[in-house]
Amino acid sequence: MGTLLLVHAHPDDEAISTGGAMMKARADGHRVVLVTGTRGEAGEIYNMDEAATRPHLGDVRRKELEDASRILGVNRGEFLNYRDSGRVGTTENEHPR
Repeated sequence: MGTLLLVHAHPDDEAISTGGAMMKARADGHRVVLVTGTRGEAGEIYNMDEAATRPHLGDVRRKELEDASRILGVNRGEFLNYRDSGRVGTTENEHPR
């Protein structure tokens, strides 16, 4: 069978956009490879303590992505380790890099 290659900007994109396609591809016998550009370290925090979580949010999001990848049937996952640019209007987004 073939390989399905998916490229996403941040962790959680797999769950909110292509998770069903990944599961279907695996069920049909295809290899699934997921490449994620950032670790999502500038992302929003809704369900955790902001002050305690912010310093290590990239690690939290990485672990969440690893867990989701197992559930979705990803054969191989890679991070490109780009800096998360944050949302428009945030300090992270104003960074020159």
